[in-house]
Amino acid sequence: MFEYKGMKPTPNQYWQLLETVGRTSVMALSKEALRLAIDNSRQWVSVCDDNRLIGVGRLISDGALYEFVCDMIVLPEYQNRGIGGSILKMLREKCTEHNIQRVWLFEASG
Repeated sequence: MFEYKGMKPTPNQYWQLLETVGRTSVMALSKEALRLAIDNSRQWVSVCDDNRLIGVGRLISDGALYEFVCDMIVLPEYQNRGIGGSILKMLREKCTEHNIQRVWLFEASG
């Protein structure tokens, strides 16, 4: 059974997810930039399978009107099991709790 947590991944966990889905080849990321991205996100949902991080989603926000869902990542071997949909649902619930007016999600090419 998968465990959904409202916690940040570590920089190494986050890097591994990004690398697994091919995002590190198109983004120039330093460890410091990665740490800042993690710390400056308003909300995280992390999904674990026996303490192994298998998926994440995060929100960045102005805190009042707009939020942006970004980095919806699920390891390829765990895709098509409803994990991404569950992450998105949890993030949208957080937006509703904070009376956010607009929530955006954009598809990344590839």
